[in-house]
Amino acid sequence: MKKTKHIEPPVFDARGYQTNIADINGEPLPDPAAHAGWRSFHGGAREGAGRKPTGNVSVMLRLPPEVAARLRAAANHEGVSMSAIAARELASV
Repeated sequence: MKKTKHIEPPVFDARGYQTNIADINGEPLPDPAAHAGWRSFHGGAREGAGRKPTGNVSVMLRLPPEVAARLRAAANHEGVSMSAIAARELASV
């Protein structure tokens, strides 16, 4: 009979990180203390990043397929967004 290696079930801390892991596929993990002062410059919020505010609000509409097709066709014909067409038409109401 072949002996099998006992595998402990994973244990996670409150933040969802596994705490009882010592190696991956037999290769030991690096010492986290050795990288304590290292700071990543990838990702995260940067000043001026992201979409600029337009002052518009998001609205979801349910339209009949033929109305949506006409709206899409008008937007494509004029080279503007569907929102621009809808805003223009509704402003005159």
